[in-house]
Amino acid sequence: MTNGYDKLERFVPKYTPVRHKRKVPFGPEIMVSPDLNNRILRIRELDFELDRFVLMEKDYAELVLDAYSTNIHWSTKIEGNPLTQDEVRRVTRKTLVDGNVETQAGPIQEIVNHLLLFLNKEIVNQKWDKEFICFMHELLLQNTKTNVNIGEYKKTENDIQEKGETVFRTCPSQHVEEEMGSLLNWIMEKGPAYDPIVAASVFFHEFESIHPFEDGNGRLGRTLFHLYLINHGLKKSNLCKIDFELLKNAPLYYNILAYTDETGDYLPLTEMFSIAVLNSYEVAISSLSGKNLLSSSLDESSKRIIQMAKKIGTWFSIKEAVTWVDTLGEQPVRDRLKHLVELGVLESRGKTKGLRFRFKIPFTNTRELMQSLIDDEDEENAGDH
Repeated sequence: MTNGYDKLERFVPKYTPVRHKRKVPFGPEIMVSPDLNNRILRIRELDFELDRFVLMEKDYAELVLDAYSTNIHWSTKIEGNPLTQDEVRRVTRKTLVDGNVETQAGPIQEIVNHLLLFLNKEIVNQKWDKEFICFMHELLLQNTKTNVNIGEYKKTENDIQEKGETVFRTCPSQHVEEEMGSLLNWIMEKGPAYDPIVAASVFFHEFESIHPFEDGNGRLGRTLFHLYLINHGLKKSNLCKIDFELLKNAPLYYNILAYTDETGDYLPLTEMFSIAVLNSYEVAISSLSGKNLLSSSLDESSKRIIQMAKKIGTWFSIKEAVTWVDTLGEQPVRDRLKHLVELGVLESRGKTKGLRFRFKIPFTNTRELMQSLIDDEDEENAGDH
């Protein structure tokens, strides 16, 4: 696995406190290292490889459970959530795998809120503007017993303290609206010209520098980073433990953010983020290398059925499946379809002539359950206004 973090240790700010620098219009000069393009190419190759994997349902569930619970734990732990990784994993399992949405105001609700966002289809490919960012902030912090105004830009100052001393002076509250507007215009209009890892890294840094909300800026910023990658072609990045890679060395993480503010040099920042993303992809691939059914001892006819079922994504009959594997008759195909259902790769409905099969999308029922919860909360919020 790539490491590469050691070369970034030398990038530390010279002065304390570091101060946010006003950038309106936001137009960063982004220089990257010669290694970045090769790293990005490798990430795209691994994303494509992950997308081609076909796993047994229990293996896919374990992958999602591990990635989601690890990312959420590290993203919330650094901001003060007291739940251990095992406790976050338990809440994530009950929510994702068992379909049991556990709601309890406070730290547990914060974990559930993150899962709600990860599973909310409505946030994908939305225009990033003030309304959307505030909506995301509200979803992330609702019912967490926070004392701040959620879903609203800050009206008071929130400089960052460490052991009683100010280490970073964020954007003054009276300038947040203008600076966030400029940043959002940049990510929508200029961001697509860059590789998504570069654009998402630069956006994340400036978002944290502005610190537009009273609380929850780090958690929301990292959630937006994940969302941007998914929206812009890295479809399987949500299955990778990126937050763990970013935050396992917290001093390095904070030093790079502060150094970027102090110098305006984005090279160390894009190095840190791209290395973290690549490492997390390599770990995901390594953990699944022996579990991909398309590389397993399954017979070639079963693999062909899996590939075609995944490709069409709709219900199909036994007769249709027979046309995909013309070397087998109807009964051998029926037997293979039954076995693939038992493995959790396919799902079936109906009987005899009405029997149909389909490639199984994991957690379909949980997604529907979570979406219904989101809809209920939206109705309650609308009734309060």
